Amino acid sequence: MPSTYEKEAYQFLAAYRFLSYALAGMFTQVVPALSRPAITEFQLYIVLAILGVYTILKVFSPLRWRERTPMTYLILIGDFVLCISLVIATNGLNSSFLLYSLTPIMTAALLFEESISLSLAAVASFSLSITHLVLSPYLKTIAWIMQGHNLTLLIVYTLFCFVAAVVPYRINLNIRRRIEREAIIQERRRIAREIHDGVAQSLGYLNLKTKQVSDLVTSQETVKALNELGDVRKIVQDTYEDIRESIDQLSAEIKNLPIIPALSSYTSEFGSNNGIKVQFKTTKGFPNLSPVAELQLLRIAQEALTNVRRHALASEVGFKLENTRETVIMKIKDNGQGFVLSDLEKAPPGYHGLAIIKERAEGLGGSLEITSTPQKGTELKVTLPLEKVRL
Repeated sequence: MPSTYEKEAYQFLAAYRFLSYALAGMFTQVVPALSRPAITEFQLYIVLAILGVYTILKVFSPLRWRERTPMTYLILIGDFVLCISLVIATNGLNSSFLLYSLTPIMTAALLFEESISLSLAAVASFSLSITHLVLSPYLKTIAWIMQGHNLTLLIVYTLFCFVAAVVPYRINLNIRRRIEREAIIQERRRIAREIHDGVAQSLGYLNLKTKQVSDLVTSQETVKALNELGDVRKIVQDTYEDIRESIDQLSAEIKNLPIIPALSSYTSEFGSNNGIKVQFKTTKGFPNLSPVAELQLLRIAQEALTNVRRHALASEVGFKLENTRETVIMKIKDNGQGFVLSDLEKAPPGYHGLAIIKERAEGLGGSLEITSTPQKGTELKVTLPLEKVRL
């Protein structure tokens, strides 16, 4: 399914293609002196008719640019060659189809790499220059480059080509960089919050406990000191598990796998490392999600399973990722001890980590629902709007 960006890019390109076609038709009919067609009026009507059909086909058959197959590039190059050939065949710089010829350049700028759009712009300008320099002695319809306004038209056309090739790409690049910066800032804040609510609190608690052990040993209360040492050992073990899971989370991000294989791999590793049976299921034909959405869903899953290990005392977890026409839904249900929802407000910071999950879900325009009953387990449901998370 196309993303919102793709839809808007296609709508813009379709509108520009239709507009430039309409202007070309107007220039050839209303102001024929501007075009001085190299073909007969009947042939010009045929060209306009064929170009109209071609325009409709291009609009309603969008380029599958993300596939990056040889056929994708061939279609783009074919569109470019057709547009330039049309300009050359209808008087070059005096053609009514100059604006139309910018369409493949703008397509490359919006959907492909900058090098491709710049290459097309350079070829377009060079082709028209060569056309007027080489063909002008042989064709009356192709005027010499220094005759009339040809040189001015060439300069303006070249500028338009390179503006169309550079500006859209640079705007998209700046938007992507801003999004990346915001994502980095949010991730740093999240890591700082997790360190503060996790490791920092554990170390503070360990400091208090070791002082108590020291006081008990000084007063020769050996039994109590041993009990306190047992608590210290448990805290150290929990802190170690938290740090290990944080490293696993970063490793899962570095692997850069699609969401389904990444979740499948993580749930399998989580189950084997913690002795908890995790059943991972997903619906067929699950849509491709944006990298940001995939990363956030992976983080939500990691945080939810961490809560299961820490607090649920569960032996089994059901993990399901599904989608409808409008939403993506993640359900994580355990058979643990559960809790009373009202007790969440009384829990110390970082105890459940549900605030982080809720923040991530809402950051994607979604919501979090929690259902829990003491001794009957807990179900966490994250619902995301498909329109905002799909690729």
